[in-house]
Amino acid sequence: MGELLAAMYDPLIAPFDPLGVRHWREWVVRAARGRVLELGVGTGLNLPLYRAAASIAAIDPDGASLRRALARRNGRGEAITLYQARAEELPFADESFDSVVGTLTFCTIGDPARALGEARRVLKPGGTFRLVEHVRVENRFIAGAQDWITPVWKEFAGGCHLNRDTRAAVERAGFRVRAVQRHIGGLFIGIDAVK
Repeated sequence: MGELLAAMYDPLIAPFDPLGVRHWREWVVRAARGRVLELGVGTGLNLPLYRAAASIAAIDPDGASLRRALARRNGRGEAITLYQARAEELPFADESFDSVVGTLTFCTIGDPARALGEARRVLKPGGTFRLVEHVRVENRFIAGAQDWITPVWKEFAGGCHLNRDTRAAVERAGFRVRAVQRHIGGLFIGIDAVK
């Protein structure tokens, strides 16, 4: 992401809070129990929201974002450990987490199928996998616009793809989807799944 994008991320995402983004982040982390892995922690916007996690391991490939996340550990520095790592190559043992979560992450991951496989690998059997992502909508006209703008958009937005079908990818990775919540006409979805 780099220094500039890391510095711009929070002000760019803030206008979406009144549209529900903060509520969706809270929905994601509310399910996090026990030992938690957060994929794509970014600047750490979720870190102050955790209430029931015993410990949190959070990864992001971008060092500039992780430096900003350090300030958001909310006095729980011993319970939150940050790692510079890619979701496609998680530095953790098999079945080592009770919960794996992510918010607005899978749009930028280079190989989402591989990252989902890694998330499934490190999650304990019966563990919770919860995401909020912006995705390709079902309306074919809007979806067409998403397809058209994505090649240019991702160059300016840190690799963000506007048109991914994350729910289908989660199911293909072998997770059992328990519920899907749609927000803003399906532009954003919340996925509640288990291993």
